[in-house]
Amino acid sequence: MRIANRLLAFLLSLGLTLGAVLVLIEIVAHLVGAKPIVLDWPGLYRWASGATWGSGLVRLIGVVLVVVGLLLLAAQLKPRRPERLRLQPVSSATDAAITHRGLARTLRDAAIEVDGVHEAHVLVGQHHVRVRAEVHDGAAPVDTLHEAVASATQHRLDALRLATAPALSVRIDKEEHR
Repeated sequence: MRIANRLLAFLLSLGLTLGAVLVLIEIVAHLVGAKPIVLDWPGLYRWASGATWGSGLVRLIGVVLVVVGLLLLAAQLKPRRPERLRLQPVSSATDAAITHRGLARTLRDAAIEVDGVHEAHVLVGQHHVRVRAEVHDGAAPVDTLHEAVASATQHRLDALRLATAPALSVRIDKEEHR
């Protein structure tokens, strides 16, 4: 839902910005004595002056705005369910899980604990985990570091005892000294 909220917010802000630019253009055109450039606002003003709250078009516009507002409100109020991976139950009475963010943080910590790794980035999906470890140029050979990071993160992943363990992939990136 986060992507939908961001898209709606972007479209709303874009519409408001374009509306403000159009109003500004029309104000400047009116101040210099020119005719309306983009929007026939005198005609719109005449129509609005003659329209009543009970006219069909005004009611339709009101209903559309209320529906759009309620949809936006419902989208914001709906709680987002955290993405979680279930852990193996210790007993039949327990139900435990770890969030994707929590798993990424613990696997990042495991990768950084390896000597020679100065930064790690972890992406957690439902069925896969991707670890990208950054090492300095003068560190141990890439094969050795790859094996060490893969072993450390796999050990941490196994220790969590996930109900369905995601596949683990590790990539080592060398960073040159500046």
